[in-house]
Amino acid sequence: MFTLTRQARSVVRRVTSHPVLSARSGLRIASAGPEAAPMQVAAVRGPQPGDAVVEHDGARVFLGPRALERLQGRTVDAVTDQAGRVQFVLKARS
Repeated sequence: MFTLTRQARSVVRRVTSHPVLSARSGLRIASAGPEAAPMQVAAVRGPQPGDAVVEHDGARVFLGPRALERLQGRTVDAVTDQAGRVQFVLKARS
């Protein structure tokens, strides 16, 4: 499977706790293009059919089938740039 860093879990919990979302909300990661293409990440109300649901420390992530393959054995981290924008980055698991 994959790992979420403490920072990434914190961001996922914060993003998915928005009052407009439901109690089943999570962060959906999907991959529609080739392996080198960026993955789509969005806060959603619930998983889509076929999504893998992963929950760790209150952070719920829904993985589309291709994203699940791409994240296998990787670590997902969240970094904040100088403007305060958050970006998820993939790291090889060490």
